[in-house]
Amino acid sequence: MHQSGGENVLVSGLVSAMTESLRVLGVGKQQYQQIAVQPSPNPPLAAGDVQGVIERIQQDYQQAYFVTGVIDDSIYDQGCTFVDPTVQFSGLDLWKRNLQLLVPFFINPRIELMSISSLGPNSQGAEQIQAEWTLDTVISLPWRPRVSILGSTIYTLNSDANKVVRHVESWNVSAWQALLQIVTPGPRQ
Repeated sequence: MHQSGGENVLVSGLVSAMTESLRVLGVGKQQYQQIAVQPSPNPPLAAGDVQGVIERIQQDYQQAYFVTGVIDDSIYDQGCTFVDPTVQFSGLDLWKRNLQLLVPFFINPRIELMSISSLGPNSQGAEQIQAEWTLDTVISLPWRPRVSILGSTIYTLNSDANKVVRHVESWNVSAWQALLQIVTPGPRQ
């Protein structure tokens, strides 16, 4: 990791403050409310259907779920823990709400799934899936910063192996470097 614990706490605090400010201002509220009431069109998967979870995660990437908030609820536990280098929290609804705060600021966002595969069981016996992806977007701020991240997500499944209970991202940049991308002016158009 490129940062000290103190830097991580500072970045996490800044991200949390920005997110809460956007929520209080009502940014993305209408879109979140529309997405929150939409039931998953997919039926639950059978116990042990890891390949089915992989296929549905692939579909989520096709819908660019990181930048749209459109996610297949049927493969996520409602109490799923979401972790990235800047923040950690639990709850699928909270993840969708937080993402909807950001969606209005993305200009031509692109997310590309580069690979996805089963890692098999971890040391506690929980099935894991790993996806590698790229994210590239311009942020709708006056200085038009570009955020570009190469990332990896580990999805840990519950004991039935058909619901994600942990969604943990790692990035090719530290949390601090990601925050610096947001404050660095983008190229002139």
